[in-house]
Amino acid sequence: MNNAKILVTGGAGAIGLNLIERLLKNGAAAIMVIDNLSSGYKDYLPKDERITFVKADIGEIDAYRKDMEKFKPNYVFHLAAHFANQNSVDHPFKDVQANIIGTMNLLEICKENDELNKFVYTSSSCVYGNAAIMREDDYIYPHETPYAINKYTAELYVKYYATMYKIPSVSIRVFNTYGPYEPHGAYRNVIPNFIVRAIKGEPLNITGDGTETRDFTFVGNTAQLLTLAAQSETVDGDIFNGGTGEQTEIKTLAEMIIEFTKSKSEIIYKERRDWDAVKHRCSDISKSEKFLNYQPEMSFREGLKRTVDWYVNDYEIED
Repeated sequence: MNNAKILVTGGAGAIGLNLIERLLKNGAAAIMVIDNLSSGYKDYLPKDERITFVKADIGEIDAYRKDMEKFKPNYVFHLAAHFANQNSVDHPFKDVQANIIGTMNLLEICKENDELNKFVYTSSSCVYGNAAIMREDDYIYPHETPYAINKYTAELYVKYYATMYKIPSVSIRVFNTYGPYEPHGAYRNVIPNFIVRAIKGEPLNITGDGTETRDFTFVGNTAQLLTLAAQSETVDGDIFNGGTGEQTEIKTLAEMIIEFTKSKSEIIYKERRDWDAVKHRCSDISKSEKFLNYQPEMSFREGLKRTVDWYVNDYEIED
């Protein structure tokens, strides 16, 4: 993607920021970032003249249509989303507006772009629900949360536009990404919240018995896979998993964070949330390995250590 014009929606979020750093290092000519800053942080964007920032909500197409049509990106990384399962339960209509309408808005603009090489959509492992095996070709019927429903629906629209309008597209199902630039707080992932609480010496609350597992994926690995997908020959809206193929117990995660932060925090167990029926989540990345040449660059332990170091050294934690 050297000398390419690239659009990144949700580019002020954790995945977007790490992806943009990679794209700049790889020689991107220009990067347009679209973000409404509802959960992203513009101040973390690299200070680089190749970056143009547009504050806009992807669910409101008139706010950015002219910018996109003028820019005519060679690659689109669609990361923007109404993020988090609990957030979608609390605000289901906002979830539809961002995750379905927003995706369709982008596809409508892209179908007129004759310079587009690839539209990369970031879906979620949530679409698998409580499936025992999480492979791309298995039948799924996501219904546990609006977020799962809407991310899956957007996958179908990506496939439809690829088929009907020949938009060269690919979808990546992201698994529990973590890493630098992700703030803590309500609706945020377990890792930033655990790290901040450990630094402050507060209890780490586990909803469940701690034997639940997730496929925690360092954000650098996710950015790696997204760029591989963009450069792949896949153009028909095919779907690939974006995890590591390894799972970690939540109790083990908490213990490692306490170790890395040298914290005295206690681990406390609480009732599982009503909507959270997923005991184990682990990706099968054999398809991504075979067709995208994906081999995760960073191990979980090393990625978690780097993440803790970022929170300790570079993240401002309020008292």
